[in-house]
Order: sequence, then structure tokens, then C-alpha cells
Amino acid sequence: MALVAGGTAATVAASAETTGMGEIVVTDLDGDAFDDVVAVERSTGKLWLYGGGGRVEIGTGGWNGMHDLSGGEFNGDGKADLVGVEEATGKLWLYPGTGRGLSGRVEIGTGGWNGMHDLSGGDFNGDGKADLVGVEEATGKLWLYPGTGSGLSGRVEIGSGGWNGMHDLVAMDLGDDGKSDVAAVETSTGKLWSYKGTGTGLETRVEIGSGAWNGMSDLAGGDFVKSEHDDLVGVETSSGTLFVYPGNATGLDPRKQIGTADW
Repeated sequence: MALVAGGTAATVAASAETTGMGEIVVTDLDGDAFDDVVAVERSTGKLWLYGGGGRVEIGTGGWNGMHDLSGGEFNGDGKADLVGVEEATGKLWLYPGTGRGLSGRVEIGTGGWNGMHDLSGGDFNGDGKADLVGVEEATGKLWLYPGTGSGLSGRVEIGSGGWNGMHDLVAMDLGDDGKSDVAAVETSTGKLWSYKGTGTGLETRVEIGSGAWNGMSDLAGGDFVKSEHDDLVGVETSSGTLFVYPGNATGLDPRKQIGTADW
């Protein structure tokens, strides 16, 4: 099942098995140069890849114990990886991609990560290595953890407070300049805001979605429809439907339904 074909998004096939998915990530884990959807099945804790070969199990249980899953090329081998926080320990783990799935995990953050939320991977400083951003619960600050190609280096503050009032933070490149931007939903208004990345921080935010975004969940960014701009994928809470919002130079195009089951 291809997720992209001729520059347009194809439908993720409906089935009973797709009911109740979470921790959605958009990244190219099967190595075919097209971004895939990766998600945890809540009822089983299994990790599934929805890519060019249809739905494939790439993690056999236990994934309900992970949160804030995110994708990116973190270890410098040219293949997309996953990172996530282990709820029981607060450790941050890297699951290296093999081009067909995932290999054994490696710890890259020793405890304390349960105090972070809305982690998202992207190349924020434009050096070709995946970085990680996330919100510190205790302070509401937004922190950048630069990627080294083998892990993460010391964090840098790029947002001074107020970020606990945002949810579903996503790293995505809307300007096609090689630097990741941040998109996030403002809880008090339901608006979707974009914060353009400068390579060292973020510019003043711009509204790219007017209200109703509190009705979306599990937002994830990536090049889903194969264009020069990243796209936004998310679940409509009321219907459980999976949608893609294709990106453009200034924001997002009208959404397209790509998931017919109860996500």
C-alpha cells in the first residue's frame, strides 16, 4: 500500500486492525524515499508501519509503555530512526532504523524525560543531523537538543515560557529552506500556529489554522505527498479519521482523508 503516488496522498486502508492507533510518526522507515506512517496499536502495544508494502508490524508489544515517539535521522547512517521516552524510567531511547524496520534500542537520555512533553524531531540548525525539541513541563520552556550524529548534545532554550499552553507540537519545514519550523496548537483558542526556524531559534509566530484544531490529535509532520514542503498528518478526534494537510510556502492546503478506520 503506497502512501504517496504521483504527488498525491493515497488512502491508508481501513481494517479492524487499525482501530485505536496512537503516537503517530511520519518518517521514511522502509527506505523507499517516501515518508510512511508509524503508529502504536493501543489494544496490543504493537508498533505498525504503514508504507509502500502495506501494514507491517515492526515492534512486538510493549510500545504502550513509550510516549512522545518521534522520527528523524539521529545516528548518521542515512536511515530514519525513532526516538521515544520510556514511561517507567524516564529514559530517552533511540531505535536505529535498518531501512526495513528497527534494530536494538540505544539509550541517549538518562532519566528525567518524563518531565518533557511534545517531543519532536527535525533539523533545526540546518547541519543535516536530526535534533529534538520539547517542552519542559515545570517551566513551560521550549528546548532544543542538537543532534550530534550519534546522540544529542546540551540543550538550548528557544522558547521562554508559555509552551504548556500549546499542544501537539510538530517539527516540519514549511519554507523549504532546510531548517525545521515548529507548528503547534494553542489550547485556549484552538488555533494552529507556525514558528519559523532561523537555524538558532524561532521567529514570531504566524497563524496557519483558525480555530477547531483542539479537535485534532496525534499531529505529525513529514513529506507525505512528496512535494518541496512538509505536510501535516493528524486524527480528527470526533470521527477517528486520519487526514493529511499538504504544506505550501505559507501554510497548509485543504485537508485530504487518508485513513478510513477509527484511528
